[in-house]
Amino acid sequence: MENELATQADFSFVHLTDTHIMAGGKWKIPSGAWEFDTTASLQQVINAINTLEPRPAFAVLGGDLVSSDLLEGHRVWTPEEYESSYILLQELLRALPCPTYMLIGNHDNRVAFRRILGNTGSTSDAPYYYSFDYQEYHFVALDSQQPGAPGGHLDPAQLTSLRQDLDTYRGQPTLVFVHHHPWPLGLAWIDAMPLHNGEELLRLLRTYPEVRWVICGHVHTDQVMQRDGVTVMTTPSTCVQLSKVSQTPKMFPGPPGFRLVQVKGLVLSTRVFHLHETGVAEL
Repeated sequence: MENELATQADFSFVHLTDTHIMAGGKWKIPSGAWEFDTTASLQQVINAINTLEPRPAFAVLGGDLVSSDLLEGHRVWTPEEYESSYILLQELLRALPCPTYMLIGNHDNRVAFRRILGNTGSTSDAPYYYSFDYQEYHFVALDSQQPGAPGGHLDPAQLTSLRQDLDTYRGQPTLVFVHHHPWPLGLAWIDAMPLHNGEELLRLLRTYPEVRWVICGHVHTDQVMQRDGVTVMTTPSTCVQLSKVSQTPKMFPGPPGFRLVQVKGLVLSTRVFHLHETGVAEL
């Protein structure tokens, strides 16, 4: 039975993802045709969020928070080298008008993330996953990072923990956040780096009818897919976007975007915003 109090829910939250903050540099594509300031684009998104009325209850950052490795991609970067980018991200997020929840993406470094944004001093490289509640809704944040690989994977321990979490909150409307997309988009080069055990995740979620929505990042585009009562949505990046039609790698610099999710009772509606020099365009 659906949670009766959830029918009275009335709030919104924002999902922004793939911020790719790089302290001391810009995103330069291999051809050298252009470069992109990911710090400036995130500032644009935060400024737009600050104009929303009513104010969002919280913001979820969907992974690839920082990307120091993209500054010099031919080597492995240490946690210490990642720290300055997480510090910069932390400073930028102070301007948001609401609490933030964060996910790990394939470009992130868990150790540096925990040291700076976790404020724990931990050196653990274990997956970072958790859940939280708001107005009788339950939210689950997963960690799909597969170190050293662009695609993702959820390990057995995390899937077991997810099942236990969903058992505990059975009957409570639930949204799941994960960085990598669990279903193919039909774009060969992007679908070569998905959540590799995405169907395993969806089989699990289908046994919990209160789980109706999965929100992802990673693909730098706005997509919506529905199957068997579950809706999977992806959100465009706050910086570089990927082509929604090209079967081979193709990217372009902006415009930055984010997704606004409005919850009224048991009904969700979403809007995607893209930012331009002349203002904000709602899609």
